[in-house]
Amino acid sequence: MSAPQLLRFEGPVRCVPGPGAAGVTLQGRLMQGTEPTAAAELSLMCDEAPPLPREIADASIEIQAAPQVVVRSGAQVWQLRCSTWQLHRDVGAAFYAAIPPRPTPWTRRLGWRVLLALAATAPGRWLLSRGQRAAP
Repeated sequence: MSAPQLLRFEGPVRCVPGPGAAGVTLQGRLMQGTEPTAAAELSLMCDEAPPLPREIADASIEIQAAPQVVVRSGAQVWQLRCSTWQLHRDVGAAFYAAIPPRPTPWTRRLGWRVLLALAATAPGRWLLSRGQRAAP
């Protein structure tokens, strides 16, 4: 038997119905160590609709041997029978921090500078408007 898995949410946790008729999705900020991470969703596919309120605070979820899941919030404890669960984390910030933006090619920067310099003068605006009329 494997050790139970413990997930902790920090602050308010919304309980949204679904997936499925008897499922529930917990939405909030998941704790990793001592720091809250980005938004996370824990979807529980239960055997019957769980009696969770719309919002709970500082929830800890203990995922024991299938199909037992225990949700704790303060003094309240809910024991759910779930067939499966899925954890979704927002990794966008970490992804974009690891991959720097691509630098703009110098030809494109030069083209925009020339276009803006033309648009700043009366003859340049006339020239740009002539090119606009010629287009079909």
